[in-house]
Amino acid sequence: MTTRAAVNILGASGAVIDITTLGVDTITTEHPGPGQYLIHGTLGMVPAPEGWGYVVNQADAAASVEISFADGVLAVGVTKEGEPYDLTHSITLHVSVDELPPHELPDPPPPPTVDPLDKAQAEAVRLRVVADYAIAPLQDAVDVDEATEQDIFALRAWKKYRVSLNRVPEQEGYPTVIEWPIVPA
Repeated sequence: MTTRAAVNILGASGAVIDITTLGVDTITTEHPGPGQYLIHGTLGMVPAPEGWGYVVNQADAAASVEISFADGVLAVGVTKEGEPYDLTHSITLHVSVDELPPHELPDPPPPPTVDPLDKAQAEAVRLRVVADYAIAPLQDAVDVDEATEQDIFALRAWKKYRVSLNRVPEQEGYPTVIEWPIVPA
């Protein structure tokens, strides 16, 4: 089984700039002479429609490229005006490589353990903020003698709720088993 890889080769030295594939890292190159690039570790070029052969950088558009594959070596010859020519920039080759063996995914890590005490305290703080937010305007209305009977009733209910929240840690089974007080309507 094979898969496709894109290999970017630097024109001046023939060095691999990078390889884009499923992790194949066995591709090596040689630059034995002007305009000669030898690529080892491929199974040849990928034909269309899966592959696109090669692409040269725009700086090298006037160059001619010949590619052959024999004895496990992909040979790339570059000429310009009939003479061997080192690419000014780079060439990208679309090559076949051995497909990686199936990769077994590791088991997902266990969910993080949450300390029941931390969780209970965080929930108590959240509920206390809700109670404080509800109590503040009701208490203001009482303080300035503008509270209605309904405001006074609601204020008492919210304050009882807040007292109940403060007593949650006294419950048997706390912090793993908690019976949270009911939020006033």
